[in-house]
Amino acid sequence: MSTDAETLATVDAAVLAVPGVAELYRARPTVESAITAARGLVRGAGAPRVVLDDDVLRVVIGTDGVLPAPETARAAHLAALAAATAGGLVVARADVRVARVG
Repeated sequence: MSTDAETLATVDAAVLAVPGVAELYRARPTVESAITAARGLVRGAGAPRVVLDDDVLRVVIGTDGVLPAPETARAAHLAALAAATAGGLVVARADVRVARVG
């Protein structure tokens, strides 16, 4: 089974692969997620931009403006949950915010 950081990196990639998602922004970090990100940087790994805050997966996206933002956000939500579940993360819900359209 992969680590949480590896799984979050997989969630990053899954969300970025969603049609209509143009950018993935760093979600509001908690102390724990900030420590995890710092450890990843020390190891030379990029810090995941999605955050697991207790059992809530937080995702902040920018859309390309071609597809409707609500449709893109729903698809990103489903992709994030599927990738997290496949990686063994226990997630009560995923919060997807659209920070930028177009």
